[in-house]
Amino acid sequence: MLEFEHIIQVNDLGNEAITVLTREQLWRGLALRAQEPDKFNQGLSCSYKSLSENEFLRTISTGESSFYERVVLTPEVKIHTETTGDSQQISAESTAEIEEPELNSLFVRFTYKRELGDNNSEINIGEHLKSAYVQIDQDAIAMIRVLAESNLFDQAIN
Repeated sequence: MLEFEHIIQVNDLGNEAITVLTREQLWRGLALRAQEPDKFNQGLSCSYKSLSENEFLRTISTGESSFYERVVLTPEVKIHTETTGDSQQISAESTAEIEEPELNSLFVRFTYKRELGDNNSEINIGEHLKSAYVQIDQDAIAMIRVLAESNLFDQAIN
């Protein structure tokens, strides 16, 4: 079982060269990523079915693999994702939680927990996954920043 977390600083209040994002802008970006992860990673295709205002089931496909997940949104606070009971897929869950230790000082804590499977390879799969998660999350925050600075949340992302 891989259990891993990392934090990304969104606003650096000491660096005037970086636009300060609002909590609402950050939330909109994180929610967009949850609903349409394929907009952030072109290697994915995604569909979802709404269960309530803040909960939905999504299917993410990449190549010949598909993952079925339940996503719960706690507006402007966190997003929790967990694989559903399909026995053909690994058990995995993740959380993206906004932290604000002082006004406008925004961070996102990403937490991951997932099965690794039975791979006896000499390659440390867990370490590769950790690196991939960090890179993907950094790229997502960079994309959210571009969308917020350009006022493009309501337009299609290519």
